[in-house]
Amino acid sequence: MMENKENKKSNLNSNNIKKEDKDIPLDITEDQFYVALGHEIRRKILKIIGDNGISSFSHFKKQIQSSTGTIYHHLEVMKELIIQDKKKKYHLTNLGEHAYQILSNNIESIEIVAKQDEKTEFNKENRLYDYFLLKKLFDYFSSNTNKTFLISFGILLLIGVLSGINNLQIFLFFIRQAQVGEPLYYYFIMDAITIFISYFILITTTEILSYFIFNNHNNWKKFLNILSIPYIPILIYLGIYAISNLVFPTINPLFFDILLLLFQVWSMILLAKAISIVKLVKFERGLLLAILIDYGTFMIMLIMNNPYR
Repeated sequence: MMENKENKKSNLNSNNIKKEDKDIPLDITEDQFYVALGHEIRRKILKIIGDNGISSFSHFKKQIQSSTGTIYHHLEVMKELIIQDKKKKYHLTNLGEHAYQILSNNIESIEIVAKQDEKTEFNKENRLYDYFLLKKLFDYFSSNTNKTFLISFGILLLIGVLSGINNLQIFLFFIRQAQVGEPLYYYFIMDAITIFISYFILITTTEILSYFIFNNHNNWKKFLNILSIPYIPILIYLGIYAISNLVFPTINPLFFDILLLLFQVWSMILLAKAISIVKLVKFERGLLLAILIDYGTFMIMLIMNNPYR
């Protein structure tokens, strides 16, 4: 058995994997390393490659019995630990071999801790908490990047339409009353343009700050899709705003101010969740960056004397 494993591992050169390709610098963060080992599917992938020295995607799918999108998502998370040769076979990098040794030597304790974490999360993060964080939506967007592009586009476009109907203007997660006197179609067009501009500003700002704070510029393309999720609370707010003005036209504006503040906090938390998923960092670090972006935007609004609220 040992000879068979050694023979499989000795096939690295024949599969066009050079030594320098395996020498991934050990400069990834502690967060990224433990995120890679923190999921059962990723541990299975690591063990399959480590036990056999080489593996294929079809082998993963057969052994793990999960969807193609899910497996590709986990392979992306583990890109510092595994490498693919020209024949589309997967091998461990030096860092991956190190992780495999840790996993092999501590498999029982790692699985116990992982199960305890899952149990703790289940007790702490009940269904209401998962709904609040839109967990299933994040999972779907992360695993189906290509399919969710149109959904992201639709979310932003709908926000532009609703803000035009409500005579509001949006920049990032901040909203103000638009100036009156222009035709309705003008607000539709301008709000649609503004929301897409602010979306790309959010992507660019998040990516730049992630680079300087986390020294991480990986997976930036995922932001194109996943950062539309933090806009969902704003979309819900605009819907409530429109319906409330139709049903209760004399409602106190203070109600909308308080409601908007709550939805802005929700958006900020979802932004933190998105950052933690894309950049493979802890939620707390993502929240720090989200607060920085939100506060920075608010200060810019004040400096510009632009009364967004």
